[in-house]
Amino acid sequence: MRKLLLFILLTLCVHAFAEQKVLHVSTIPNHADIYVGEVHPNHAKTPAFVSPAFISIDDSESNEILISLFNPGFTDTTLKVKLSDKDTSYIIVSQVPNLTEELLEDQQAELSKRSRNNFGKTLMKFSLIPFVAGLAAGSITYYEIEKAKQDKRTLKKSSIRNDDYNETADRFEDRRQAAKTAKNITYGAFIAGTAIFSIGFILSF
Repeated sequence: MRKLLLFILLTLCVHAFAEQKVLHVSTIPNHADIYVGEVHPNHAKTPAFVSPAFISIDDSESNEILISLFNPGFTDTTLKVKLSDKDTSYIIVSQVPNLTEELLEDQQAELSKRSRNNFGKTLMKFSLIPFVAGLAAGSITYYEIEKAKQDKRTLKKSSIRNDDYNETADRFEDRRQAAKTAKNITYGAFIAGTAIFSIGFILSF
């Protein structure tokens, strides 16, 4: 049993320290989008890599990898690349210019959709700002309301209207107004955050 455990441990160590396979992809021209493992990738999505790029192979036992190239103005290309037995493989792809107006328009449409998607995701992240502001304003609202309640109780208990009474009354009114303002900010911030998030969500699809 001990020998079996030792063998498993050694096997795991060998796999852990084994050099990971890497594919270096270069294209002519550069800056081609690279999608991995997809025959018909959605070009509206941000690519995993942009050439030139080093692509790490998750499966160290694999001897091939499927890559798809997208570069506006050039023909879309999908290749199944045979990997070297060594840790690093290299491939250079010379892209074929796209002379079809219809295909070029399709490529531009995909890029426009990608821009909208990315902008939508940015809006969704940006919506966190008004949400956080709304939470902060909500906390202030709660604090001011609680303090105003304390002042109100103090006023009810006071039978003499002296300087302290007047000071407490003024403080109560200030806190009541502060709570009202913070409450309006809370509602406004959450409405703005919801609107921004909804627009971003719609654009991200």
